[in-house]
Amino acid sequence: MPVLPLSLLLVPTRVLLSLRALLARVALAVAAVASGVAFVAWAVALLLRRGPRVTFGCHRREVAPAGLADGTFGEHRELRLRGSGLRLHYVTRGPPDAPLMLLLHGFPQNWFCWRHLLQEFSRRFRVVALDLRGCGDSEKPPGRDSYRLELLLGDIREAIEALGTPAGTPGCVLVGHDWGGLLAWEVASRHPQLVEKLVVMDAPQRGVMAAFMARHPSQLLRSCYVFLFQLPWLPELLLSLGDFQLVRTFLTSVWTGIQDPARRLSEQEIDSYIYSLSQPGGLSPPIHFYRNLFRAPPPPREPPPPPTLLLWGSRDAFLDPRLGPAHLRWLRPSARLRLLPAASHWLPDERPRLLAQLIGEFLEGGAGEGS
Repeated sequence: MPVLPLSLLLVPTRVLLSLRALLARVALAVAAVASGVAFVAWAVALLLRRGPRVTFGCHRREVAPAGLADGTFGEHRELRLRGSGLRLHYVTRGPPDAPLMLLLHGFPQNWFCWRHLLQEFSRRFRVVALDLRGCGDSEKPPGRDSYRLELLLGDIREAIEALGTPAGTPGCVLVGHDWGGLLAWEVASRHPQLVEKLVVMDAPQRGVMAAFMARHPSQLLRSCYVFLFQLPWLPELLLSLGDFQLVRTFLTSVWTGIQDPARRLSEQEIDSYIYSLSQPGGLSPPIHFYRNLFRAPPPPREPPPPPTLLLWGSRDAFLDPRLGPAHLRWLRPSARLRLLPAASHWLPDERPRLLAQLIGEFLEGGAGEGS
């Protein structure tokens, strides 16, 4: 067949693909604007309720809260990545020659969310709680492009290669929550030789999430903050209002916060998350994670090869608990799912002892599917 007719036959397909991409961009823009309007309404209500002085007043925290920067939960160290030269901060606990357990936090948190598991697993593992780039005490390179998904994944890969035991054949137990879980899914799929076992908490794999949202539009409302974060400058402003009242609401409100009254965060623990966000330039880097989310390359189609444990809070306000079973249908038959009754999105803070039990059983080969 001549080349010209063949090219003409491809024109309709190219047009349809271009139209589909355009419609997706328009839908994303509409969702972002709608979310922006809703959150601005929240800000107006805050202003009317508390007044301009409280709403626009932001307390600059000069000193880190106790436990965040001292050695209470482990030794603070820094890792300089070979490829990018980026400096990553981490907290470690356990024998230096023990197998590596790498813990990856989510938004709006930092390494501090793993303070309990650092203590629980430090007898068997060299536990490392990493501050992702732009978060906590890790380096914060400027600009949105510095937080592309492929760069975040490269950071994790290099960290495992640098910290893994024994040297030369690095591997780890990889544990991720929220954004840390999203990264853990893809590291385990793209670099299975680096991950011996995978534990993910309340974090969707991008492909599974897209398919789930198409069938369950209610997840769009739960994810409204993701669309808000696509806008320039407005998310940073809204998050900082009322001395980070929106962050406090995420972590502590009746609907979105920790459900167990006995495990509610203290003011000092909340400050441990707000501290780095309140520093100059501290808010934009983690929001850039979300701004780059819809620009990322397609997710892996195949499930990660390593043995996998998925943990999900049954009262997660941000991510529909039905995402747990949706992932189980995608994962390999050996994967395990545990739905934690009456638990929120914030599992590392709310259920540390149960997490330690379930993860411990899984590492020993005993954790099974549950609800």
